[in-house]
Amino acid sequence: MMTSPTLSPEQKSLASKLQATLVRPNCTREQLIQHIETTAEYNFNAAMIPMAYVPLARNILQGTDVKVATTICFGTGNETVFAKIALLRECLALGADEVDYEPHMTLFLSGEYEAFAEESALLVQAAGDLTLKAMLELGYIDTNEGKIHAAQLLESAGVPWVKNSSGGGPVPGIATPEDVRLLRQNLRPETHVKASGGIKTKEQVLALIAAGAELLGTSAAVAIVEGQAVDHTAY
Repeated sequence: MMTSPTLSPEQKSLASKLQATLVRPNCTREQLIQHIETTAEYNFNAAMIPMAYVPLARNILQGTDVKVATTICFGTGNETVFAKIALLRECLALGADEVDYEPHMTLFLSGEYEAFAEESALLVQAAGDLTLKAMLELGYIDTNEGKIHAAQLLESAGVPWVKNSSGGGPVPGIATPEDVRLLRQNLRPETHVKASGGIKTKEQVLALIAAGAELLGTSAAVAIVEGQAVDHTAY
């Protein structure tokens, strides 16, 4: 039986903004069960887990307020839109509440802006009741103008959440207050901002929240809430 730690109001508020993440390909089922149970114990916003284990998380988290989140096309994004739609539909069928997806960054970097936006518009349409979050890889884009353009194309496609990065891929993006602030200041208030990538301390979290992040994805959620030091943050 899961038992919740005694948290201060500040810790509870912090936990409510963290999506505790374990999606690395070398994790075990036992590690995932422990991760999901811990997410419930701390009442984090969501357990971010691999798609194949969405039903497991759904079962463990039954009766809690913790959402089941997963990711598709992590760190790549160059799958066809039809493949992404199929993955989204599978996530919906499995019982996921939220899906973070990688937009097709090659389209944007190649100047194919209409195709870049159209892909996300089709995904929004296919998502149904799923909350969709785009893992926009700002680290791939050289200028602030380009970053703003990409984010606003996603917004124009109807994407409800925009992230600064996936935290993976060939150029793992580290969440910075500068990038989060850039998103927040150049998107409409109704478009939400999530931070991810290298988030491992309470100080980072508070700075990112102050910059405009509403949610934060991290594999160091417990350490952050407990004020513990961590050597690294692995997805």
